[in-house]
Amino acid sequence: MKFGNLIGAIAFIVSLIILWEIKTVLLLVFAAIAFATVLNRMVCRLQRSRLNRGFAIALTISLLIAIVGLFFVLIFPRVFAQFQELLELLPQALTQLRQWYQWVQNFIPNQLIEDIQNIDFLIERIRNVGLSWFGGFFNIFSNSLDFVLNLLLVLVLIVMLLANPTLYREGFMLLFPAFYRRRVDEILQGCEHNLVGWAVGRIFNMVFIGVASALGLWVIGIPLALVNGMISGLVTYIPNIGPIVGSIPPIALAFLDSPVKGVIVIVFYLFIEQLEGLVLTPMVMENEISLPPAVTLTSMLIFSQFFGLLGLFLALPIVAVLQVWLKEVLVKDVMNKWTRHEVYSAPVKDTLPGEPLTDSEP
Repeated sequence: MKFGNLIGAIAFIVSLIILWEIKTVLLLVFAAIAFATVLNRMVCRLQRSRLNRGFAIALTISLLIAIVGLFFVLIFPRVFAQFQELLELLPQALTQLRQWYQWVQNFIPNQLIEDIQNIDFLIERIRNVGLSWFGGFFNIFSNSLDFVLNLLLVLVLIVMLLANPTLYREGFMLLFPAFYRRRVDEILQGCEHNLVGWAVGRIFNMVFIGVASALGLWVIGIPLALVNGMISGLVTYIPNIGPIVGSIPPIALAFLDSPVKGVIVIVFYLFIEQLEGLVLTPMVMENEISLPPAVTLTSMLIFSQFFGLLGLFLALPIVAVLQVWLKEVLVKDVMNKWTRHEVYSAPVKDTLPGEPLTDSEP
């Protein structure tokens, strides 16, 4: 290996190590870019209404902060209180399950059912785990200094990016050769299209599932309809897995009341999820990005494994951007324009499969 190649390999490895060490900062920067791209669409629409860009940015940021503040001030305390009540009902639910188990034992031979040991310990263990998990979750979003600093960093970056997006866009394009910059601009437009579609799709899904779940559970007569509706709406951010996870608590509470009510809740959740996915979503989100379910699930697992909770929440927008770059650069600009070159200068005589070459053949 030549000395120059060795230095290049070492520099590449060192660069990868540095990037891995600052992965959290890079994810936060990407989050700021993604949200700034989405918010810039709102700012541009306000500018079309003959508003000054600075005022449009201030109005957009103020609206975003007001929505988040309204959630934490008015809704989150009530949700937290109802979630604690839900944890208090878990022992009662497990007790009901034990009674059903004893009732089933009268009809099914004991050899087919394993005896449940230490049910009281299990009840207390689940309750403590739930309180511990939610307490940690609450601390992350309320008392963690790192979270507050990271949130402020993202907000500052969003404001900077919104103030003059052209400056940063042109600076990024200068990293590419002059002949390819026009093409990069087209790719960035595709990335913006995908990010806006992703944001609109997620917001619509979360709002629809949250409101529909809360109203439906209230009509059916399930306790804690508000907290269950909020949970269903929030976890809908995670596609495929989220709606299933969000339906588990209300279904458990419904079966606690009666098996018939539990079946009604299952049918209700199946109905609203199918209505949202097959009817309303295609009508509202004509420009939403479409990712195969297997790719979506795999990307979330990979990013959560490598980057934790932050990677899980940013997995979809990252994949949305990567999809554009892979499709436009790798497929269209490289693979589709790949020309076949002859390996040998002289033609090689065709032979049958397994037939050896003669001495005169190369």
